[in-house]
Amino acid sequence: MKLALVLVVAALSLVATGCGGDDAETTSADEWAESFCSTVQGWTDELERIGEDLSDVSSLTTESLQDASDSADSATEQFVEDLRDLGAPDTESGDAVEEELERLADTVDAEREEIRTAVDDADGLGGIADAIGAIGASVGQMGTALQETLQAIEDADVQGELETALENAESCDTLTS
Repeated sequence: MKLALVLVVAALSLVATGCGGDDAETTSADEWAESFCSTVQGWTDELERIGEDLSDVSSLTTESLQDASDSADSATEQFVEDLRDLGAPDTESGDAVEEELERLADTVDAEREEIRTAVDDADGLGGIADAIGAIGASVGQMGTALQETLQAIEDADVQGELETALENAESCDTLTS
């Protein structure tokens, strides 16, 4: 079961290999990139902290899993809100980017609900193991959705404005290293 927890934590970290923020208006590509990466980094940091709290499998209980789930749920809910508030960058592809972020937010939010249900239904060691499997599957879906979103943003960014902004954004440094 410890391996499953480690895999879940690792998968949560992989979800954040892209870059996040909170402004409903269009912003310059540079400001947008900083906000985007800051949001993803904040979410990832919180999920990693939660995963570390669960690393001692010998003390894992339904209650500790529920507490961790509640924390991850709150962090993910904030992440979804921040994605939606980010808005469109002031680039030719801004509207397409905003649509992709909305799709990502919808997917992450749906998977957040799946995780919540799995944890709420967990009872005893078998239930905890089942919940961890469901969490892993949902996290995998979140990761896939993020990768697809990043690819769609890259495809829409024909002028390369966002690519340059993401490369230059300080808040993206830790995500891309």
